[in-house]
Amino acid sequence: MNELFLMAEEEMKDLKHPYVGTEHFLLAFLKKYNSFYLNYEDFKDYVIKVIGKSNICSEYILYTPILRRIKNDCQNVYECMIKILTDDDSIAYSLLLSLGVDIEAFYLSIVKNEIELI
Repeated sequence: MNELFLMAEEEMKDLKHPYVGTEHFLLAFLKKYNSFYLNYEDFKDYVIKVIGKSNICSEYILYTPILRRIKNDCQNVYECMIKILTDDDSIAYSLLLSLGVDIEAFYLSIVKNEIELI
């Protein structure tokens, strides 16, 4: 699971965002588990379209309060993703909705593959 948080940090750096948020964790998840409901490249393009990219890379690795809480509370990737997909305050959740992703179908695709994620 820590690998995904490190990958999320790399996504944050790549996009030159000032924080690591749920959208970065979701990007890391999609990159690692590319056979899931949503395509990594499509989601990353959408993150860039909606949030954009910066010109200056942050010197610090800062987590949003939501992702910090998820990191501290979850025991495995499955739990992290379920929290992200059920927290309507997270950026990832908002982006998924605005992209027209069926959150329930995405959730079910993760539940179906739970054994592989633990």
